[in-house]
Amino acid sequence: MSESTACHNANQTCWSCPAVEFKGHVDFRACGQAAFRKAAEGQLVVECKRRPEIGYFDPTSITFEHCTEWKKTDSGYLLDGMRVLILGMDGYLGWPLALKLAKLGCKVYGIDNLLRRKLVSERGAQSVIPIETMENRVKAANEELGVEINFQEIDLMDRDALFAYIKEVQPESIVQFAEIPSAPYSMADVDKAVDTIQNNVVGTLGLLFGVRDHAPDASIIKLGTMGEYGSPLTGRPLFEGLFPGDAVLQYKGEEWSLGGELTPRDPVSFYHVSKVQGTFSVYEACKYWWLRSYDVMQGVIYGNHSDELAAHPSLATRFDIDEWWGTVVNRFVAQAVIGMPLTIYGSGNQLRGYITLKDAMQCITRLIAAPPEPGQYDVVNQVTDVMSVKQIAQTVATIGAEFGLDTEVQRIENPRVEAEEHPYEVIHDKLSENFGFASESSFEDEVRGMFEVLTKPEAVARIKEQESKLFPTTKWSGESAKLKVLETWKPEIKDKAA
Repeated sequence: MSESTACHNANQTCWSCPAVEFKGHVDFRACGQAAFRKAAEGQLVVECKRRPEIGYFDPTSITFEHCTEWKKTDSGYLLDGMRVLILGMDGYLGWPLALKLAKLGCKVYGIDNLLRRKLVSERGAQSVIPIETMENRVKAANEELGVEINFQEIDLMDRDALFAYIKEVQPESIVQFAEIPSAPYSMADVDKAVDTIQNNVVGTLGLLFGVRDHAPDASIIKLGTMGEYGSPLTGRPLFEGLFPGDAVLQYKGEEWSLGGELTPRDPVSFYHVSKVQGTFSVYEACKYWWLRSYDVMQGVIYGNHSDELAAHPSLATRFDIDEWWGTVVNRFVAQAVIGMPLTIYGSGNQLRGYITLKDAMQCITRLIAAPPEPGQYDVVNQVTDVMSVKQIAQTVATIGAEFGLDTEVQRIENPRVEAEEHPYEVIHDKLSENFGFASESSFEDEVRGMFEVLTKPEAVARIKEQESKLFPTTKWSGESAKLKVLETWKPEIKDKAA
């Protein structure tokens, strides 16, 4: 990895460091960015919580590169022993992130109410890759990777327990993964819709109060979704959460700047509605209380590989494939393995952004390593590829042929309310330009790796046990009629040697 890629945050200063305490008077600004009045001595000064012996100093005078508390890693400079609190540690993303950060030397803490395990089981589904209990996972992380991870079974909605844990840990970074992450689940019935909104919206709002009162200097990484934006039929670019500085609105011969304003949202399910509300809650908290946050508008994540997960089977993260809990690429590979047609909705021309699990973990780590300034709210669009569902099906079928699988594709009635033909212009420059991100895994290689895992006899058996849950049944309209099969075909598989 190049010097510039590894050290994207070398020139950041104590302005961004969560280990300093500002000693000047803060003047809040309605735009969400904080400005400062000069302290009595004529300048703003800070004190390092880790090194109080150095006294007060100018926060711009020391960079991460020159601070003894920041250590160089492959993900940039990282605060030595940085205390990171992961909410939703038991999840598909939370567990591999915990392992990665612990290996980098962070002090990792986490909570989870284990709801995902319960909901998947109630659905009659299961993780294709068996996963250990959290107690056994933490033990395996110590034995196989030599790291310590602190886990507490706490519900995000239990504010007394959550606040007490935040106060105890004093995290320097907080990652919010503790949300119900399923669009179909949120559209299945009134109870599931309400549960999704309550957990995701009220839970995140409560968390923000806990951060304000007990860890106000911690940087917040909030997981959003590209689905917040929808798919504007105008072809308007999907900017990274905020309009760029030179964006303007022209109307009736007049012109206004849009620079810095939140871009429009058009959520595509009640789950995505909850994510939009979370966005506004975090944005307002940064404005009101001088908190700091990156909001990650993430593409569809797929795959099951990271270096830490691969160290031992007992470290595996969950891998769901059913309609509610399995993302489209994961579900397609599982369908191909058992000879089930790959089910695409409607035309299959819907375009979405995608990213592998391994790349997603790199992105989040780089954001943690480069905290925003106090009062700063910023957004990154976290995708590496934009593909149609039909393109994904074709690639999965092609790679499946390498494993001796003869795969069909089935076009079915679209259960969702969405445009099937639309432009999709995603702007996703910040991660590479500002945070040194470079993809470490390609779509084809990741899918090939998934086939290697899921074609093993024990995985095939676990897929077949939940075969009935792989065909979509949840309609956005609330109707219960079975979805119609519109067309079935076998993709053309080109001979690689030709």
